[in-house]
Amino acid sequence: MSTSGVKRRAIARAVVGVVLVIALAYGVRVAWLFTAATEGDVPTSSAVPLPTGATFVSEEKACASGGCWMVLRVEPPEGQSADELAAALGATPQLQIAGNFLDPRTINVQAEPDGPVLELRIDYWSQKWVP
Repeated sequence: MSTSGVKRRAIARAVVGVVLVIALAYGVRVAWLFTAATEGDVPTSSAVPLPTGATFVSEEKACASGGCWMVLRVEPPEGQSADELAAALGATPQLQIAGNFLDPRTINVQAEPDGPVLELRIDYWSQKWVP
């Protein structure tokens, strides 16, 4: 067997080993997110994709029996009402945002106009709204 063949096999084994370690680390992280989740876990405001021109006015973590959620107050862009912003987000009455690679948990968003601002309630644990 040539030296280059042995070298190629060693490189291939090393690459496979690194890929397996990364896959195992990711699997452990995802399992930890789901098994170690507590009622106090809340998504961050950056998880909500706002249209251009909309701004966060405030954010506050609220908790009660059964879990916690983040309350975000959003000012709509110029010329748009809070109802129109809720419709543009798709949160009438509820939006579910799929998780990403680092945090695959689904984010539930409920929108409620409050005068000129839109109040969003985001959490991980709400059930899907059924009319």
